[in-house]
Amino acid sequence: KPDPKPETKPEEKPEVKPDPKPETKPEEKPEVKPDPKPETKPEEKPETTLPVEIDKQLVAGDVEYNKVAMDNTPMAKKSISSEAQNVLNSVNNKYGTELKYSDLSGTISLVDKNMYLPAGSLKSQFYVDAIDEDNFEIVFLYNNKATVELAKRWVALLNPALNLDKEIQETVDAQVINNYVKENHRVRVGHSTADKMMYVQVKKK
Repeated sequence: KPDPKPETKPEEKPEVKPDPKPETKPEEKPEVKPDPKPETKPEEKPETTLPVEIDKQLVAGDVEYNKVAMDNTPMAKKSISSEAQNVLNSVNNKYGTELKYSDLSGTISLVDKNMYLPAGSLKSQFYVDAIDEDNFEIVFLYNNKATVELAKRWVALLNPALNLDKEIQETVDAQVINNYVKENHRVRVGHSTADKMMYVQVKKK
């Protein structure tokens, strides 16, 4: 018998595994935080330094104060004098109003946040523009007894020799424009351009 050939197994090739690819993680980008904005605080207005003679209870929180204009307007100072503040306190107490100084810029404005404020009324219910005791103008809300009384008393404050109580009252009641001559002054009382506002103009004759 021929020698049996040894059974030849096909040569086993070692199994070639593909090289494992290193696991590629998506590249991590560093987290970009937006630059923190500096915290913006609302701009703080420097505290208004008011004239020492003014009672802070009679001043509105957002008062406009122009020291130079006030210093250069002696008649404006008369409107913030202790006598003027007494008049204001007296009227507020009598009528339960809260009229306060809102603008001290050579001209004087008074505002009560609870009172009707007409558009275009100088942002106040009471306004004083005085050159001197013989030449001045007062603008006031005529449908409120407090501001009508304030107008009468402010005339006497600016010029103690002049009493226009009757003239102001009869013009408010009649809702007309009236011209008077009194104590050597020309006086005109009439309607302002703003709703429910009237003016008293005093000029040296």
